[in-house]
Amino acid sequence: MSEQPVKLQHWPFNKEEQAQLIWISSPFWHEKKIMIYVYFRANGKTEKVLADWGTLPALAIQHYYMGGDITKSIPPQGINEIELTIYPNSVSTHERNWQVQGTNDKDVSRSFGVKQGNKYYTLPVIEVVRSILAPNRFLLYRLFEMNSFPQYFIENYYPDKIHLDFSSLYNIKYTKTTFLYQLVWLITNRDLRNVFENVAYTFNQKGTLKFDWSFTNSITIRAIVKPNAIGGTVLRVISVKNKQIPYKEITYEHPEIAQSTKANEPKKYTLQTKKNLTGQQDEIILDEEIKGTTDDFDVIEMDNQMHEYIEMPKVTKIPRRTNKKREFENENTKKRFINADSKRSTADVGGNQVARGLEQQSLIDIQIEGELGEFIKVMRVLQDFPELQSINIIQGSLKEFSDTKRFVYLSDGLMERKYVIAEVRLFSGKVVNVIEVEREEKAISTFIYFSNRLEDKLYELNVILKGLIDNNGVWDKAQLSYKRINYLTLRHGKKQKNHRAKLLERKIEELSRVCVLN
Repeated sequence: MSEQPVKLQHWPFNKEEQAQLIWISSPFWHEKKIMIYVYFRANGKTEKVLADWGTLPALAIQHYYMGGDITKSIPPQGINEIELTIYPNSVSTHERNWQVQGTNDKDVSRSFGVKQGNKYYTLPVIEVVRSILAPNRFLLYRLFEMNSFPQYFIENYYPDKIHLDFSSLYNIKYTKTTFLYQLVWLITNRDLRNVFENVAYTFNQKGTLKFDWSFTNSITIRAIVKPNAIGGTVLRVISVKNKQIPYKEITYEHPEIAQSTKANEPKKYTLQTKKNLTGQQDEIILDEEIKGTTDDFDVIEMDNQMHEYIEMPKVTKIPRRTNKKREFENENTKKRFINADSKRSTADVGGNQVARGLEQQSLIDIQIEGELGEFIKVMRVLQDFPELQSINIIQGSLKEFSDTKRFVYLSDGLMERKYVIAEVRLFSGKVVNVIEVEREEKAISTFIYFSNRLEDKLYELNVILKGLIDNNGVWDKAQLSYKRINYLTLRHGKKQKNHRAKLLERKIEELSRVCVLN
């Protein structure tokens, strides 16, 4: 794990006390996020800590922690490390009510019983999740989303090869080889994928994390086990062995992958943080109130767990475009300082954290200055047109979609570039969304698009704005066409607000007619 200390924010014990992790609760929804309670016990007292679901891989049952630091754990005494091959016909399912020691809190204990020879081992469901089904943060959060994979990638299969075309919603950090192997192993083994995709249905319908052991092939693991008279209890899986990917090559594309060519030009800007300037390694505090993590925060990825493959396919990335690579700085290179706050979250990473938190406001309540203020004036004129029922406004900053891309800031490198979305509801029942982004002398057209369902709108908003950021202020027409997003654009000019409102009305009518025909 990371050498930098990562600590739970609300640690209930003294710094010197060794607290044993005695229970990890079933996951649950809390303020639009998946959370867990983690129970620690020291000196006869049990305390529970609220944590993001993404913290799970850093937690080991019956292990001891000090000062809330989850990067280091002390194993209990009397444990063994064993290799366990799990055959489909040797597994039984167990479920029983559970009261957490030292509390009145009740939960349900779910586990699998595994026979090996004359031994019998208890394998908690939670260990199967984080070692077999979801060994990284991306998969951990997709586990609770129904049919979500098509939002992140499109699969194409060929003899001896699988090709993955990733959308901008799929964080580029997960195109590293280890993550690609984990993903492809899951999606190309039908029984594994069926179990994974059925978990979301059960969780959303019944609020429980449970599934049957319906894997058709044997799975071999190495595990830390607390022995007992008949076998033992698996405390932590440290390795999954003999994983087989049925393809010799994995190829993939991603919107952020470009072919770099060296340029004899200085960098236009460089990113600086407090850590860059001082060389300090401050401890990181996990704050469960933060909506999402930063792209470079990897403590929860299970680098303390090994995954071994029978044969490792060749991995080939296919760039979509070419970038200039500037390797030196001069007096014209702008320095941009990124917030180096020590607080982090292990919640989901990527654009979805933004989509979950969109809040609408009534048009009459909006007070904005500058270019976006002019857009609001146009919306107020548009609202009086007879075909329109209502207009609600969503406003935010492009920095919600990227921490490091240059375009999310204005030219001073400090002010965040803002956006406004007008949700235009027609009396016909259709809803058309109009996006305006701060231009600051850039030729960014107004973007008008149509969605049939709320889920489509949230997904499409991520694709649209992330594409604009990646293309440095140009709508990504190729990606929009590929994703089959219905849209029109309207260029800016020196037109008065009444005239511009009429132009927008025509565009909205045109788009709604096209969508009906489609």
